[in-house]
Parts: sequence; structure tokens; C-alpha cells
Amino acid sequence: MCFSATASFATSGVLAASAVAIARIPKPKAAVPLALFPAFFAVLQFAEGILWLNHRGFVDAAWKPPAVYVFLVIAYVLWPVYVPFSAYLLERRRRRRLIILLCQAAGLVVGIWNLAVIIQGPVDAWVIGHSFHYQIAMHGGLSAPYVIAVTVPFLINSRWRLVAVGVALGVLYGIAALVASWETFPSVWCFFAAILSVFLYVLFRYGAKKEAGAFGRPD
Repeated sequence: MCFSATASFATSGVLAASAVAIARIPKPKAAVPLALFPAFFAVLQFAEGILWLNHRGFVDAAWKPPAVYVFLVIAYVLWPVYVPFSAYLLERRRRRRLIILLCQAAGLVVGIWNLAVIIQGPVDAWVIGHSFHYQIAMHGGLSAPYVIAVTVPFLINSRWRLVAVGVALGVLYGIAALVASWETFPSVWCFFAAILSVFLYVLFRYGAKKEAGAFGRPD
């Protein structure tokens, strides 16, 4: 098995273990969508592991299309919709919820557009350097709404712990933009965000130990 595939599957395993550990921690229902972040990223990394195996000739070509579709649907369709939704449930201040709803609207536009593009096709993935380039005709004007949808809902949150998540996502976005080419940026950034999601375990663990909990009331 190639190193890249091993790294993808190992990351997927760590994320899955983090998801299971978080699931065992008591939490309010509103925090459940956030708790599922590592599980979604585990699926993404598993899909990339399959793509690496296909690239190296270890699995049949029939495995490639499902893996490509899984990655694209989660990263390009689900994520810009799911992130604002998870943040909205955890916010209790009206004005901030309204801003998150605007982010949700932007995410819906991005997600629906990308879903239509994926259905219409063609979609594909191939290796450039040490990462995958995903072929999807995402409109250039949707890049900014995508970033807004997946970062701002946390950046404006009334809990500093969730603001820290938003800041980390923004920083990782910038780092990925610096170290990756525009073709491989989505794959690199998703990997960085996946690693970040592992640390949600610390957030939930800390919240369980606090009397009010990390999500019980705004800071």
C-alpha cells in the first residue's frame, strides 16, 4: 500500500475514533451536529484513501467514481450548508443568529449550485504533485460565499471556544492557499480541517467538565 493511501486511512481511523469518543460525552442536542464533524471528515479521508489505492493500481477502476462523488458531495455540497446549520443551533443571541442565517443562505446557494454541477458532470480526480485535483466546474464567484459560509458562523459566535474554531479554520484556509496550488487546494484544505476537527474532542471534553458546559450559555 502506498504511503499516501496509508496516511489517508490512518487519518480516517483517528477521526472515526474521535467521533466515537465525542459521541460518548454528554452534550445538549444542539451540539450534536458539531459533534459529527470528525465523522464526516473520516469519510472524506477514507474516500481519498480509495482514490490513492486506485491511482497506484491496488484497486479496480470501478472504485474511483464512488470515491470521487463522496468527496465532492461532502466537501462542495454538504459542508457549506451543514456548517452554518451546526453553528446556528449553538447560538442564542438573536442578532448573531440572523447573521448566521445569512451565511446559511449563502451556503445553500453554493451547495445547490455545486450539486447541479456534480449531477451534470463531468467530474473526476487525478494526482498533481502529492495531492488530488478534483474536476468540478465550480463557479469562481462562489468561492467567497463558500468561505463565508464555513467560517463566519463560528467567528461571530458568542462562545470564545467556537470563535477559536472559526479562527483556526480561517488560518488553515490561508495556509492551504500558500502551500497548495489552486488545483489541489480543496484536497489540502479539507485535510487540514480534518485534523482540526480531531481537537473538537478537547472542546467537548472540556465542556462536559464545566458546570455550565461549553454550550450551555454564551460566554
